[in-house]
Amino acid sequence: MSEYLQNVRTRIEALGMDFQFTGTITTNQNGMERKTWLLEYEGVPFVFVPGQKNVVLGWDTSQCALGEGVLSGLQEEFAAGHEYYEETKESLRDDYQMEIDRARDGGDAEHEEKLRLELAEELEAVEEEMKGYRSWEEFMVTWNEHLSRCLSPLRTADIGDMIVERDSRYLEEDAASLDQAVRSLKKGAFTLPTEDEWEYLCNGGARTLFRWGDTLEDMLTEIYNIGTCQENTASILNQPNMLGLYITYDSYKIEIIDDLQYKKGGDGGCSLCGGDGAIYVLPCYTAFYRDPIHEYESVLSKGYYSYRRIVRLP
Repeated sequence: MSEYLQNVRTRIEALGMDFQFTGTITTNQNGMERKTWLLEYEGVPFVFVPGQKNVVLGWDTSQCALGEGVLSGLQEEFAAGHEYYEETKESLRDDYQMEIDRARDGGDAEHEEKLRLELAEELEAVEEEMKGYRSWEEFMVTWNEHLSRCLSPLRTADIGDMIVERDSRYLEEDAASLDQAVRSLKKGAFTLPTEDEWEYLCNGGARTLFRWGDTLEDMLTEIYNIGTCQENTASILNQPNMLGLYITYDSYKIEIIDDLQYKKGGDGGCSLCGGDGAIYVLPCYTAFYRDPIHEYESVLSKGYYSYRRIVRLP
């Protein structure tokens, strides 16, 4: 056992809690491999996560450049979306034209005019849905505007050493409010991560928009087929991140943090169920996505909201 690991073990044992040391795992943080402790508490897996000083968090579209792999993936998504909407419009025109021709040939000018108006209305509706997909420039404007609304601001923070629950768990009982849930989940040395800590736990200080790095290769397919992905252990979404944690792998899974304004980890599947496309789905898989608390969330349902316990090491 290295001197570093022995020192960490001594610090954890000094807590006087019933953490069981089950072994070590190798993690990769910012291009560096290191061994860290894998622990259990009452049968639940935890990981020791080393902190970092002056870690950069958040995202600013004017200062943070997207990697080439992400841009390439977005271009493919734009091209597919643009083609889909153009084909939809062409199909509408063809279908209506057949009806319009019949009405004209039959001398029914009133019905012909009605069909033309219906076609115009349907094409207008498709044009509205197509917003963001009419041109690559428009796509990127819409993308950046949405990122600016839903991602946390660019900032730096000092993150301390922690013992972290390896995966989040769902609330066992309904909570009357977010405040009640947050207070009830802080027991003894256990607490919830702050937004700064949660973002660090997700990205480990890496400055890529997504925790898996600078690529969207196959990611949209995996995200849109989330049920299949959960059974596919080879999927990046199902792999532990650079710190050995399972995090941001399912946009349906909302995580409560030590904050009464925002939640992390997903939007409850709203963008997926709404068929909103990559512009709105993909940000849910970034460390920096924040979902505001809404008025309708007066009661937090068990099996829907999740949380991840941490212990900060002195």
